[in-house]
Amino acid sequence: MHKHIWRRASFRLVPYGVLSIAGATISLVANNAHGSTLDRRLVAALGMLLFVIFAVAFLHVLSSAIHGMIASHRLGAGRAAAMQFILRAFGYIVILLIALELLGVPVGRLILGGAALGIVLGVAAQQALANFFASFVLVISHPFMVGQHVTLNSGALGGEYAGTVAEVGLTHTRLKLEDGTSALLPNATLLSGAAISVQKPKPASETSDQPKANS
Repeated sequence: MHKHIWRRASFRLVPYGVLSIAGATISLVANNAHGSTLDRRLVAALGMLLFVIFAVAFLHVLSSAIHGMIASHRLGAGRAAAMQFILRAFGYIVILLIALELLGVPVGRLILGGAALGIVLGVAAQQALANFFASFVLVISHPFMVGQHVTLNSGALGGEYAGTVAEVGLTHTRLKLEDGTSALLPNATLLSGAAISVQKPKPASETSDQPKANS
């Protein structure tokens, strides 16, 4: 199903991407061209505006396609919406920085300061970031889906957990255990060291024939 999602999205992603690149190119050429300063700034501003419009459109189509892919893998509507929000927020920041650069605003110091702040925050929240990025790998590899009965075995988890996957979050996976309680398991631990056994549902023919055999 996700192939159909990407095929449908590509009809808009390609033209939006081409037009956004064209707008950025026009703005860059106008900034470096000779001639009237007012004319160059006007053309540069129009090119920047063209870039912003189609870059935002590209971002929305891309994030919607990713949202549909995550939802089709039965990884939870809440997780799909959260990842869509994060992707759009990050995309808006990138578009803003590029737009400022096209207008001639020096953003090097802003990027340098943001990188330094990112390193500090990354060290402080190393485990949370590890779980966050592990969730993206789980989306791509999808070793299990919401609603499946799984058995997880890992020393880092403190033993074995068996139950039904209730939710795959951005940092933790919620497992509904067989005794009715719930357990929140870190995604990084599941990805790095957990042995995952997925219980496959029995074929319909077996379930329908079993009462007859017992009778």
